[in-house]
Amino acid sequence: MGKALASSLTVGLLIAAGYLSRRLGILRAGDERVLNGFVYFFAFPAFLLLKLSGVEFDAHTLRFLAAGAAPVGLLLTFLLGAKVVFRLRRDTFFFLSAGSVFGSLAFFGIPFIEVAMGEGEPVELAVAMIAAVAPLTVGLVLVLLELYGMEGIPVRRAVWDVSVRFSRNPLILSLLGGIALSVAGVQLPPFLRKALDLLGGAAAPVALFSLGVFLYGRRYRRLPFAFGMASLRLLLLPGLTLMLSLALGLDPLSREVAVLMNGTPVAVNMIVLSARYGFFPEEMAALILASSLGAIVTMNLWSFLV
Repeated sequence: MGKALASSLTVGLLIAAGYLSRRLGILRAGDERVLNGFVYFFAFPAFLLLKLSGVEFDAHTLRFLAAGAAPVGLLLTFLLGAKVVFRLRRDTFFFLSAGSVFGSLAFFGIPFIEVAMGEGEPVELAVAMIAAVAPLTVGLVLVLLELYGMEGIPVRRAVWDVSVRFSRNPLILSLLGGIALSVAGVQLPPFLRKALDLLGGAAAPVALFSLGVFLYGRRYRRLPFAFGMASLRLLLLPGLTLMLSLALGLDPLSREVAVLMNGTPVAVNMIVLSARYGFFPEEMAALILASSLGAIVTMNLWSFLV
């Protein structure tokens, strides 16, 4: 529990530093776009490419990936059942789905795992989970947003638009590149590994600092509802992951990484996507705030319980 608490304090301080940079006028509104651009287009692609190139996709790893990806499908099945039983509106179902499956695995999960569990195998497992879960959740969210903004438009067009976005997404491209290098057994030259390591090393702290910059000065509506909704991401999803991890017989280290990664808060990128599509922007900002603050508590609890 001590390491988890120390990781929460570390994460909290980095977020607070970003928040204070806006509060004290050191950074201005919109500066987080520069930070996010650096992390999104350079730091995290370098980090993912380097880490994934060293992952061995054996039977154990595939079981671990199943324990990470399958709970997302179970959560969606639960939400679909709730839609039928309670006759939820179409846009409400979209909001519940997009606001619960798209987690901050890279921006929040990796820094937490690094501090709480150390580098090496825990981080490699966390990166492997990103490779399994991120394409699924990013694709689902983009499809939902396209359908939300194009009511009456054929699903085929929405799927095509998502495919085009995927082909230009630096995180997806780096994931595919890292997996290809790993499967082919290709070793990167030392100078390239060092360059990627230096660039990728900035990803986690800059991402958390940027989250603090992002959280400052926004309007947050219906916070009690947001905290309640955040429980889908922070409690239900990691709970499903824990049960499936036990059923698959994962070792304690793999089980803890899987649960923590699926207990990360809602991805900050959702605020950008929600603004672009007019998809509940104020409610999504409140959800990101609630889940980010709540995750500092719940991820410690899951670490202790697992």
